[in-house]
Amino acid sequence: MKAFMDKDFLLDTETARRLYHEEAAGLPIFDYHCHLSPKEIAENKPFSDIAELWLKGDHYKWRIMRSNGADESLCSGKASWADKFVAFAAAMEKAPGNPLLHWSHLELKRTYGIGEVLTVKNALAIRERANAVIAERGDTPRSMFAHYDVAVVCTTDDPADDLCWHKAVAADPEVGVKAAAAGKKVARVLPAFRPDKAMNALDAAAWKAYAATLGAAAGVDIRRYADLAEALSRRHAFFHEQGCRLSDHALLVPPFAPASESELDAIVAKLLKAEDIDALSREKLATAVLLHVARLNAAAGWTMQLHMGALRNVNARLYRSYGPDGGGDAISDAVVIAPLASFLDALDAEGALPKTILYSLDDTKNASLAVLAQCYSGTYAGAGGAAPKAIAGKMQLGAAWWFNDHLDGMERHLVQAASVGSIGSWVGMLTDSRSFLSYPRHEYFRRILCRTVGRWVEAGELPGDDAYAGSLVRNVSWYNARGYFGIEVPAWAAAK
Repeated sequence: MKAFMDKDFLLDTETARRLYHEEAAGLPIFDYHCHLSPKEIAENKPFSDIAELWLKGDHYKWRIMRSNGADESLCSGKASWADKFVAFAAAMEKAPGNPLLHWSHLELKRTYGIGEVLTVKNALAIRERANAVIAERGDTPRSMFAHYDVAVVCTTDDPADDLCWHKAVAADPEVGVKAAAAGKKVARVLPAFRPDKAMNALDAAAWKAYAATLGAAAGVDIRRYADLAEALSRRHAFFHEQGCRLSDHALLVPPFAPASESELDAIVAKLLKAEDIDALSREKLATAVLLHVARLNAAAGWTMQLHMGALRNVNARLYRSYGPDGGGDAISDAVVIAPLASFLDALDAEGALPKTILYSLDDTKNASLAVLAQCYSGTYAGAGGAAPKAIAGKMQLGAAWWFNDHLDGMERHLVQAASVGSIGSWVGMLTDSRSFLSYPRHEYFRRILCRTVGRWVEAGELPGDDAYAGSLVRNVSWYNARGYFGIEVPAWAAAK
């Protein structure tokens, strides 16, 4: 019987063990999509408590704790961190097969050197030991980046954001642009452009208020659709100046209802009066905004990320008491392929289809999305008026996302993506996390990648030489992302 999570955890063949330890383990991390706070990164305040690091705002953990019967005070409420930590340990004892069991123990091992299995009985002792390490080392957000060899971090930011915290990080002599160029082991921290509030007009009053905020940030008085588009264009250019090279969009279903300028002006006029609009009008506005941002992305050489299929805030009671991101989201089974195909084709017909990553929370859509992506592979609209060029992996299936980034989900995702596409061009894993301790998820993914590739090699389904197995593991773990996004990595990571 193997020991729990030993050095060869998940590596069930000799080839898998060689690939992981010799090819994947030492590579830097390119975290191109996360929800870390730029303010916390800039301020870099020392941590004090693993319980707070683990459980504050983490709806992954709250969901499993609620499933174990934990009172809400132990999740999003005001119970003590000690009580919350014990409640989480109790939930872990009832959660075999859940990735939290593996992630949490990897974080204990890799961050604090604690190899014991977390239980209710030893929870407080483990918390005390971890907190002692935190205090002795003076752990901070930035020190975690260095600890885990994180080279690039792309946060998620609203177009109206002034990006002051990103500017502060970039200007910091210890971790900013000059430090990265000098070879210091720092991470590049960059924004990503998320214009969901400009697209979502379900609440007319909220949209009106946001239009005023966006307009003020862009120096545009938004009175009609062209003003909205101009405001987004200006903010897109501003984000580009700050190093942004990705946009991100949360879509239950991809919108595709093209509208005339006059129709869009009428929609905007109603919203500016805080008058509700019908579903078709909402879809027309969302389509126009998404097409506009996609065109901006293509012109600037950015990558567009479309996250589809998250049915948000289904628990109205939880939403009223906590707000969004409280753990009340679910997987939608809505149709996405047909409207998405129409949206992509409209951009392709203009020569304005940017590099695009397609994510689905409903993993039954993975094969369909991978096949659809291949329909638009090949020539890429050149950035800044440059001549079009071909790019590997221009359109691709995104990582196993949210409820799917577990052992079974990642294995199925790899097989599905490889079966109908070109897995060798894939940009690999991301954290999609709010936690500074979540970087062992990249190790988890790399172990699963090596496990899958190792099985193919040992079954005689893939050549075991470096041109196939070794290069596949290296590229998917690090090099593809480094080359795909057009983001310069720090000197220390460039040397890898």
